[in-house]
Amino acid sequence: MFEKRLTGLIVRAVTSAAADEGWPQETLKPVLERGIRLEWPKKEEFGDLSTPLALGLSRSLGKSPRVLAEKILQALKGDPESERLLDRIEIAGPGYINLTLSSAFLLEFLESVILSDDLAEKVSLPRTINVEFVSANPTGPLHVGHGRGAAFGDSLARILREVGHRVSTEYYINDAGNQMNMLGKSVYLAFRKLEGSFTPEEKSRLLGDGDGYRGDYIPEIARKIRDDQALLSPEVRSEALAGQFTDRVQSAFTHVAQTEIMAGIREDLRRFGVSFDRFFSEKSLHESSGGGGPSRITTWIDLLERESGGIVYESEGAVWFRTTAMGDDKDRVLKKSDGSYTYFAADIAYHADKIDRGFETLVDVWGADHHGYQARMQAVVETLSERAGKSVALKVCLIQLVSLLREGKAVSMSTRAGEYVTLGEVLDEVGVDATRFSYLTRSHESSLEFDLAKAKERSMDNPVFYVQYAHARVRSLLAQAALRNVRHERFSLEDLAFLTEPEERSLIRLLAQFSGVLLRAADSFEVHPLTDYLITLAGAYHHYYFHHRILSSEEKDRPVMIARIGLSIAVSRVLKKGLSLLGVSAPDTM
Repeated sequence: MFEKRLTGLIVRAVTSAAADEGWPQETLKPVLERGIRLEWPKKEEFGDLSTPLALGLSRSLGKSPRVLAEKILQALKGDPESERLLDRIEIAGPGYINLTLSSAFLLEFLESVILSDDLAEKVSLPRTINVEFVSANPTGPLHVGHGRGAAFGDSLARILREVGHRVSTEYYINDAGNQMNMLGKSVYLAFRKLEGSFTPEEKSRLLGDGDGYRGDYIPEIARKIRDDQALLSPEVRSEALAGQFTDRVQSAFTHVAQTEIMAGIREDLRRFGVSFDRFFSEKSLHESSGGGGPSRITTWIDLLERESGGIVYESEGAVWFRTTAMGDDKDRVLKKSDGSYTYFAADIAYHADKIDRGFETLVDVWGADHHGYQARMQAVVETLSERAGKSVALKVCLIQLVSLLREGKAVSMSTRAGEYVTLGEVLDEVGVDATRFSYLTRSHESSLEFDLAKAKERSMDNPVFYVQYAHARVRSLLAQAALRNVRHERFSLEDLAFLTEPEERSLIRLLAQFSGVLLRAADSFEVHPLTDYLITLAGAYHHYYFHHRILSSEEKDRPVMIARIGLSIAVSRVLKKGLSLLGVSAPDTM
């Protein structure tokens, strides 16, 4: 990979120009520490890469950007390595420095793609990152909205690992609180209905004016409890049949329901190609931290109240977090006047636990309805970081809504009403590859319309088919070459030197962007740039395949044929790696 070599070349040029011109090092240092930004111009006449470095230095040094660009250009030309890497260096516009890579260097890069398994540059400062995603309440199956968060979080974690970060993935099980109590009551009432003992008065007594959870899975769990005697103790079953909704009946029905639902969630995630390094139970935060002492939540809230310097304080019989000091619109309650803790308090203990485990970056993938929660969690992590004496970053990724289209109409996904379409149903109808790719075609910050009909099409109008077919096309090409006894296991620079067409240079140039796409996706905590890139690369190869003869029976064409086979192999390798980072397969045949 070469972007690091280019940035190193540019840094040397800036340092050399600074020494010649007397530019102050204290002014240069912060600009260089932010890193050299390299861009790939859409029009190749502007070079292969471009950097706006001179514009940034202009603000720091108070000099014309074109003057600075000229000084850097002269220093670049004076570096012996630039002769190997670059054919041309030019200044454009207000001070952009445009770089055109040498053909020899591009072929050297292409050879590395064909021969090496490592297709991505690594970050210079790897971090220990926790990516927490999905974390759906275990009160019902995963729906299509959860699926988008699952595809995003899993693919983001794969990309972060690929560029060298140390990544751990986590599912936070919200298994405490009122929603779990309501789940247990909903299944209990469904059980009573199956036994013919249900009465409206009993429902009103347990749920008030509410309806509880009403999806089809609720009576299914109730039937399983009825038919499997081992799921409840004889005492609990007897009390339930008698209509005695005791605490242990509540606990038993909630436990069975949660266990069944989490088993279904885990199975859906397995089918979807999503795995987690850890499932973290919220309930564990409400339990003693050991030796029969206070809960982990109590321990953390009491500790922060003592050590936070007034950030956590008591007022009106409650304990508060002064989130207004860090940008929130109002302070937030941690412990109510009745002694019970809020969900916010549990989240503080959970994030404190993550920091204690040594994570330097916390990535929280939440639903769009949590947008108002960001400021207070940023305040929490800032306070916890200061207390721990280290810098911990929090990145919140909000997954915007999915509109599932069926016959031109968006399908309702109300969890309580039970009218939603589950992720499992979408996988049954569309398949894993099309579902994951469709979820990742747009930024997670934008709403998404998921067209089921389009996702199932086996045509070039379907983006996932379009990309997968480019990979399969190369594999078919190699199979045909093998039938003609054209076998070439290793490719040298001499073999690849016959790639002289402009479209071939453009393809190599596009392959060269792969590593940078991954690095920038990791830096911005985005996934869709990779999806966009793969669609572009597939399109470029399809165009090349149709307009250039690759296989030939003529001996005189053999050198060009071998070179083009090598280029095709490189394309297939990048496509396969990119698809794997999206959790999508790269089939050999379509």
